[in-house]
Amino acid sequence: MSRISEAVTTAVPQGVVTLLFTDIEGSTKLLHRLGDDFGEVLAAHRNLLRDAFARHGGYEVGTGGDAFFVAFPDAAGAVAAAVEAQRALFGHDWPHGEPVLVRMGLHTGEPVPIDDNYIGMDVHRAARICDAAHGGQVVISEATRARLGSPPGVGFKDLGTHRLKDLEEPEHILQLVVPQLPEEFPPLRSVQPPTNVPHHVGGLVGRSREIGDLRSLLRTPTVRLVTVTGPGGTGKTRLAADAALEALDAFADGVFFVDVTQVRSEDVLATAIAEALDVPVAGDRPAKEVVGEHIGRKRLLLFLDNFERAVSAAPVVSFLLRSCGELKVLTTSRIALSIGGEHEYPLSPLHLPEDPMRASVARSEAGRLFIGRAAAADPRFELTEDNAPAVAEICGLLDGLPLALELAAAHLKLFSVDALLDRLGDRLKLLTGGATDSPERHRTLRGTIDWSYELLDERERDFFRALAVFDGGATLEAIVAVIGSEADAIDALTSLVNHSLVRRVEISGGDHRFTMLQTIRDYALELLEKDPELPTLRERHAAYYLDMLDRAREDNSDRRTELVGIELDNLRAALAWFAGRAEGGSRDDAWALVRLGALLGRYWYTHGMATEGSGWLERAIAMVPADPEPSRALAMRLLGVLKEQQRHTEEAAALFYEALGDYTQLGDLPGQAACLNSLGVVMRGRVDFDAAEDLFERSAEIRRQIGDEQASSSVGNLGLVALDRGQIERAMALFEESMQLDEENDDEWGIAVNTNNLGIAHLEAGNVDRARELVMKAIAACAELGEWEGLAEALEAAAGLSSIQGDPVRGGRLIGTARAIRTQVAMPLHPADRPRVERWMAGMRRAVGEEAFDGAVREGTRMTRDQAVAYALGRHSQGRG
Repeated sequence: MSRISEAVTTAVPQGVVTLLFTDIEGSTKLLHRLGDDFGEVLAAHRNLLRDAFARHGGYEVGTGGDAFFVAFPDAAGAVAAAVEAQRALFGHDWPHGEPVLVRMGLHTGEPVPIDDNYIGMDVHRAARICDAAHGGQVVISEATRARLGSPPGVGFKDLGTHRLKDLEEPEHILQLVVPQLPEEFPPLRSVQPPTNVPHHVGGLVGRSREIGDLRSLLRTPTVRLVTVTGPGGTGKTRLAADAALEALDAFADGVFFVDVTQVRSEDVLATAIAEALDVPVAGDRPAKEVVGEHIGRKRLLLFLDNFERAVSAAPVVSFLLRSCGELKVLTTSRIALSIGGEHEYPLSPLHLPEDPMRASVARSEAGRLFIGRAAAADPRFELTEDNAPAVAEICGLLDGLPLALELAAAHLKLFSVDALLDRLGDRLKLLTGGATDSPERHRTLRGTIDWSYELLDERERDFFRALAVFDGGATLEAIVAVIGSEADAIDALTSLVNHSLVRRVEISGGDHRFTMLQTIRDYALELLEKDPELPTLRERHAAYYLDMLDRAREDNSDRRTELVGIELDNLRAALAWFAGRAEGGSRDDAWALVRLGALLGRYWYTHGMATEGSGWLERAIAMVPADPEPSRALAMRLLGVLKEQQRHTEEAAALFYEALGDYTQLGDLPGQAACLNSLGVVMRGRVDFDAAEDLFERSAEIRRQIGDEQASSSVGNLGLVALDRGQIERAMALFEESMQLDEENDDEWGIAVNTNNLGIAHLEAGNVDRARELVMKAIAACAELGEWEGLAEALEAAAGLSSIQGDPVRGGRLIGTARAIRTQVAMPLHPADRPRVERWMAGMRRAVGEEAFDGAVREGTRMTRDQAVAYALGRHSQGRG
């Protein structure tokens, strides 16, 4: 192996390099014709090529006979060298007028350097690309094209995707077009069957599972018809095209693409297929019979794209499948063809980031697509820890729809990521300006939804608009209650699901609900807001969800919590409707707002939503008279609970006392016991343990007398006072009693809280193994339930464990994770708990030093909740992205 000239490097280029192979076409025949003169020709050929390669930084990896293998540190240099070499060859005066035609192939990759050579698949790919070319032709891979901008004096001709000898993956190949040099050559010398399937510039991001699924279906003998369905903008065409090319070697007679966007009849469809197959259709004979006869027993795949408006022509597909035993058909459509033997493959949007950390966004399919298209729009763009949360939110707002993500990323030419996010409130208006070579319907987000909406009949359009009243989807029961009869709802939903405008998703217990992508709901909501039926629908909607939650009071607390979690967006919409009507003077709606807020209070309390819940309850209470009334008293007490969570203790105490007075006038013992318990929490926060204990005892006594299942709360709070006083054995006994009551009532939230409290008690007693078992169990349970204050307390307890076990850095990180959660949900550390946590922290600081401890805390604050839980449970490292 040697250098081409003294001007170039003596070391084989490292990293990403462009490999160039050359070979004289018909060299053996040329030898026979030239005889002894062939040596002179070969030497001249070598000198011309070496001069060109040297001028552009090439490294001669090898030469043998009439072939070169040269490496370049950049693609532009390799292309310039190839162009110069071909010009020199065509301009040379060869003996006897015998032209020397040299094929050249370029590929960019990261081959493995071994001494002065390379190994790896990139070397084989470059060689096979050269082998496919003809003399005088320069062909390059897609990887090389991606590294080039617009080199002067050079154009590109797309030669399609080809399967090359001994390579599993097909290659997209382009030809360099150079002025004054030949441009027309025979088809490449590849080993693939014929295909006209278009190659999509930019490539497919993600979708490896879907490609594998479709490839498997197309190779299954019993599967003859596969339809990829999904909403507009999900990338059906691109996915199906890649899958068709992946399966190319299974169809010896080829894979043929037919765009059926404009097809509306059987004759037009059959004629379009005939044109794609280059089959002449003449005379009176039906085109489908001519096509069927041509295909016969050929092993052939038809790829029929955008079939949703051609469904009336589906009988042609049935005819061809019956007539041609080896034929298979792949279609893309927003609705299934609904013919015998069809295998429908619903395509979902791209996977979203699991959390807003940089690493998670970069791993997700939606994040990767946005990042790639953003860099194409603005080469300065890069994903950072600072902009990753905004990118994650953009991906979520756009439902992971490839079209929407591409349209949004293009706007980074004008806006920062944060500015783009701010403008996505009106997605349908903003997301325009798609590629000019895309179909009209794919140049705007609105256009692709218009296309689907126009396929509906009038009844289906009415129902589609009405469904937008639901935020986050709905059950069939809710849809029937708000929109219409069950029979009409089932018919309309079936059609909308078939048109990929509505999705049917399974929830817990085998139940189902019907949802829309948010972008599609935005479109429907625009239409609904112009519909005179909107106020009636909103009124029915709000009334249904208030009644639903009222009926759910008979369920256990965990079932109620699950129900609220599923329907939270609909419940927020109901709150907003009642509030708006109440502000307009409706007394009934004001009381409905109070009732709904009171029914939601426990969920807000147990799910770290104190700020949101306080806002709704304050607004509701202010709209009704200050008279003793059960729902108002409950709303006041729950508002006090949420205020206490935020450590607004004076406001909380005033609300508890007022609610206690109302409950006393009403003779409501459960309400009185609840207020006494809540006042005890306030007194404990003031470190008045005597007053707190008295209030908890009075509450527990009433609850025991009346058989109130909430007695467990009062008993558990007595345990906390005992823990505060250092009465560890008494605290343990009370926590055990409280947990038993929660287990009898199937209260998972209460069990999780008591598990952590009991773990802390064992930690204080020095029972480290038992404490660890309980605290880890509490962390997992609180995370599963979404109980964020309890999770923060459990993470603080885990930090205490780490301190005692001699791992202060881990303890500092866990303190940081708890601190981040408390900041996010606006729930500071409880004053009665602060001395214990500060004692743990002081021990960690002493062990590792102030600077190291503070650094560990900062690392913890950067973790997401999921990362914090995984770190605490020892599932992986802190994962700081």
